[in-house]
Amino acid sequence: GEPGGEGGTTTATEKAEKTDLHTEPEAAKVKTNAATGVPACVLFPIAQNEPITNPGFGYNALALQGWLLLCCQLKHGGLQDKPGKGRDHYHTCYCLSGLSAAQHFGGDGILGPATNLLEKLNPVVNVVETQLVRWMRGMEKTTG
Repeated sequence: GEPGGEGGTTTATEKAEKTDLHTEPEAAKVKTNAATGVPACVLFPIAQNEPITNPGFGYNALALQGWLLLCCQLKHGGLQDKPGKGRDHYHTCYCLSGLSAAQHFGGDGILGPATNLLEKLNPVVNVVETQLVRWMRGMEKTTG
């Protein structure tokens, strides 16, 4: 690690908190292991399935969050498939889904400040968990 932080090294979280998420040179420096160069839309299925079947193994949840926040997030909103691509609704949806899955099912917590935390999604239907529960309760009332 780099000097600073607790124990003389800077943690990934400390680096993310200090990093301007919209600077191209900083985003280019991010090393995300297997996630580097992988289209963002394929990361949600990985993030949603691996932790459920194999908790804590299979992918680096913090690296996935770093990839999505530093390399896929665009300055004026939206998320892109990978650096150099434009934003669109499809990739924004699946980037956010993958980010939520990594935060809630990855076992490593959230990268950066608490304001990065997204709501928990139900990984089966890719809907915010609280809204799914609300809908299911409404369905029970109409059918029961």
